[in-house]
Amino acid sequence: MTKIRRGCRQMKEKYDIGKQMGFIHHMIRRNLEKEIPSDLMKISMANGYILFYLYDNKDKDVYQKDFEENFGITRSTASKILSLMETKELVRRESVAGDARLKKITLTENGEELRRKMIAIKDKMEEQLKEGFSEKEIQQLYGYLERIKDNLMR
Repeated sequence: MTKIRRGCRQMKEKYDIGKQMGFIHHMIRRNLEKEIPSDLMKISMANGYILFYLYDNKDKDVYQKDFEENFGITRSTASKILSLMETKELVRRESVAGDARLKKITLTENGEELRRKMIAIKDKMEEQLKEGFSEKEIQQLYGYLERIKDNLMR
């Protein structure tokens, strides 16, 4: 292959947005995996979403049906996830006065501790990603990423 053709191929690959975003995604995952303590390795992404949902709704009573509706999952899936999380002592099911069948789901101290660790790891990664960029450049990047998302939604 001639130098000119090779240069064109390299140029094309350099500006292949999907490939670059995939590479960045892979590097973020690899860096996060290095930071994650062993207790966080035991929980799934679904568990993480539920921990954050419970924390964000701590001033409300949250029931299994709320997870079914908010996460678009079946009753059996929600039940399995919550049972495993209860076994891991991340959540607690509490009886509700007046209806023995209804169980309120609450975050345990262990679940809250894992949520805090997840936030600290995420914040550290965000700082690493933004390193060397001005505030204006970060705002521009967010704008570009929003446009890419809009393009993909069409």
